[in-house]
Amino acid sequence: MVEVLIINNAEPGIDEFTNNILYALHEFEVSSTTINYHECHTIKLETYDGIILSGSPQGDDIVAHHLPYFQWIKTYNKPVFGICAGHHITGALYHAELFRSKEPESGAIEIEILVEDPITFNLPKKMEVKQMHNDSVSLPKGFILLATSKTCRNQLMKHNNKPLYTCQFHPEYYNIEFFRNFVEIVKKHKV
Repeated sequence: MVEVLIINNAEPGIDEFTNNILYALHEFEVSSTTINYHECHTIKLETYDGIILSGSPQGDDIVAHHLPYFQWIKTYNKPVFGICAGHHITGALYHAELFRSKEPESGAIEIEILVEDPITFNLPKKMEVKQMHNDSVSLPKGFILLATSKTCRNQLMKHNNKPLYTCQFHPEYYNIEFFRNFVEIVKKHKV
């Protein structure tokens, strides 16, 4: 069984995003632990097989505040899957441009998968996903754009050299297949 760490990017007491992630992971034979973002420096991240970075409530301006807690992402080589706020934080770590209210999306929005990848395995080329964001990020250098939408260009990206994935949308609502695929990526890297 794989061990996945879920990092809650919302403030303590707000667990709607992590609860939905836990529910999604329940089907995929995963043992998981959830911590709050400010606890990252208190545990050995490398003891986990993979890490999921949750979203946070819409409207939160968290990127600059959270960056000091996530510097480890640059040197962590096991699979990571960042969702919404996790997408913005990762983008900022790799010098992406943060867009404030330039590409907002809310509700069910269609995305298009541009590149086949293990994270998109067995998924349709076009699908509706749950969106709840005002902020977005450009594609940082060293990343591959995997999916886009008409409103927001960078919907799903992957680092060129390691299993670091992030998405703008919230797969924990409509698209738990992304978690199935992430768990398979984690299993392959565990061997």
